[in-house]
Amino acid sequence: MQICSVSVEGFRCLANIPDVPVLPQTVLTGQNEGGKTALLDALNFLLHGTALGERDLTYVGDGILQEPAVDADTVAPHTRVPQTVVTGEFTLSTEEQTRFALPERVQIRRRFRPEAGTFLEIQRRVCQKPELRDFESVKLPGLKELAAAHGVEPIGQANARNSWEQPLRELAQQMEQVDAWVAADSEVAAAMPSMVYFKGDSVQAPEAVIQSLLNSRLREYTRADDVTKRVTDLEDYLAESLKEDIDSIRGHIAQRCALPSVELAPQVQVRPALVGVELNIVDSQGRRFPLSSAGTGRSRRISLALWESSNDLLALHDATQGPESDVVFVYDEPDTHLDYSHQRRIMALIQLQSSRPNARVIVATHSLNLIDGVDISSVVHLRTYEGQVRAEVLSEDSADVDVRRHLSTIATTLGFRNSVLLHERFFVAVEGVSETSAFPILFRKHAGFPIQSAGICLWAGGSNEGALRFARFLKDHGRDVAFVVDKDSRTNQKRAFRDDKLKEHGFDLTKECLYLGSPNELEDLFSNDDWAETANALWKPNAERGTWQPGEIEELRAGKFSSQLLSLLKTGSDEGPASKEDLMVGIAAHLAKDRIPAALSTIFDSLINRAQKAGPHLW
Repeated sequence: MQICSVSVEGFRCLANIPDVPVLPQTVLTGQNEGGKTALLDALNFLLHGTALGERDLTYVGDGILQEPAVDADTVAPHTRVPQTVVTGEFTLSTEEQTRFALPERVQIRRRFRPEAGTFLEIQRRVCQKPELRDFESVKLPGLKELAAAHGVEPIGQANARNSWEQPLRELAQQMEQVDAWVAADSEVAAAMPSMVYFKGDSVQAPEAVIQSLLNSRLREYTRADDVTKRVTDLEDYLAESLKEDIDSIRGHIAQRCALPSVELAPQVQVRPALVGVELNIVDSQGRRFPLSSAGTGRSRRISLALWESSNDLLALHDATQGPESDVVFVYDEPDTHLDYSHQRRIMALIQLQSSRPNARVIVATHSLNLIDGVDISSVVHLRTYEGQVRAEVLSEDSADVDVRRHLSTIATTLGFRNSVLLHERFFVAVEGVSETSAFPILFRKHAGFPIQSAGICLWAGGSNEGALRFARFLKDHGRDVAFVVDKDSRTNQKRAFRDDKLKEHGFDLTKECLYLGSPNELEDLFSNDDWAETANALWKPNAERGTWQPGEIEELRAGKFSSQLLSLLKTGSDEGPASKEDLMVGIAAHLAKDRIPAALSTIFDSLINRAQKAGPHLW
């Protein structure tokens, strides 16, 4: 069972946050005290049922002080909402759909009411009669009463629970069904993803990490069939051990209350859990001391080492025991107190964990390094507006004005900030905006992750001396630099990235330059069929001219291909591309991965290889 999104109502500062996506990588950004940690804790409450208290309930009116009463000298006390509700949308595997009789997508929520406690519920098709829904919570006498009320006979021994429950379930399935929230049974609860929580501001973080990791493995072991049987046997044994005590209680009640008979059926539940971990450090002289007395930086580095090992630990799985359980890795300010090299390790760990098909990774951070390491569509920005926390999903096709304004702000900050100049390792210069716009799209399709995640800082050099001087500055200060150059630029006297200029500024043409074009430019690499198919899909031709044909694309290659192609599409369609950049973004977005030209894929692989070997360097 894999979580897709989470919604929160009435939890701390989160009065109403709907449909926050939970992706393979999700990055939460926002101001301090803006709700990032609250959202992570709410997810922990949903998945693990962590204990809540009355103080976790949101204030009515977002905590704004109420006006004093006319005849009072003091401010009226705050009030809180009656309950906290955290709802998740989950996808189920085919096996889970069959086992639980559920559709592919379901909603599960956990509610907390101070006076009543916590409830785990699922929305599903159930019998319209409420009394014929949650049989698991009904004790044996109650099942007998329900059976008598509906004329149901037992199918086995009268003192066996299943003898009454099974015919009642069959009766409920025959009645009219409705969609409703009902109690989630223990099997559904056990199938929910586990959550491993890494809190960056915790002094005792290593102990917490170990406990979280081992508890996750303990839950995994508990789900195995042979362990489940052992646990069930233990529960039966403990229930049987209580028999004499039960008989004594029953007899006492019957005697004191003048009752002919009293039935008492204990329900024993064993849920293994690791309740604590002690972690000590042993120095070179054999002296032991608690980690809490070590420096914060050392504590965080140990935590990072533990988390790097967690991927192997949590991946241990016997295929014969069924599919691997789903897990959500949660990081709250993971790079706190870490230097840049260790921040890089955190980024690599997150990338590795998110690549697991059964994993989700959520990171709450202020770090631009972590924010830049994912695609913009994976960023969720939490902000406070008119006293309420709102979640902005930063998707590029969003119609919300505020979201698009924030996207613009993020895009501006993705330029050459000081953090990039100080710490980025591999800078790749391309000739212009067409390449900087199309490359990230094509690269992501080819590699499966954003170009910035590979450690590649892409920038448009343009046809000017300043670009070469800046590239030389980067190289002189220990940065790795590469050029991806159109083949026709090598000898063109109007281009800055021609061979003699690159040599003049100290660049090795064989080691630091990659060349595009067949024969001349990036546009040449795509076939006539690719261009015709893209044009027909994106830039509908005018009715009088008919569809674009590969043959007419081929005719343009004798001259300046890109210019003639742009002119053809602009004049032949009212929706034609306005610029060369539009042309390249269009084909990059439209083509499938297997249609990316082989020459371009080779260049991408070379850049990835270079990035892995680059730096880190000091200024």
